[in-house]
Amino acid sequence: MFKRSKRKISNSNFLPFSKKLLEYSRFECWAMTVALFLMQGFGIDTGELYQVCLAGWGGYGVAKALYYNMAKSDHQIQLLRKIEPDAAGKIKDIIMDNTEKLLKSSIDDNAEDKNKEE
Repeated sequence: MFKRSKRKISNSNFLPFSKKLLEYSRFECWAMTVALFLMQGFGIDTGELYQVCLAGWGGYGVAKALYYNMAKSDHQIQLLRKIEPDAAGKIKDIIMDNTEKLLKSSIDDNAEDKNKEE
């Protein structure tokens, strides 16, 4: 009786959550910066807003660095899968080896720091 139209869902407008989060935080940082400049132009005290604005830009920088690090590792896994389609075990081994190396190095660094303090 009723025909459903078949619409293709376009992936061109799809934006992952992590990228959306970065876009929103960048917008908020720019909005705070513009508000800071406007308030300074009108002679309003902006001491607290200045500190919040700096903290916002710092948080945005950290989030962006973490996103780039995550994207880099995701792309490495995708490339490895393209080279070797049955590489799931190898990917897991590589991740476990890197995790163990980082954990051991951080433990060793903490032990050295404690020894230097004593």
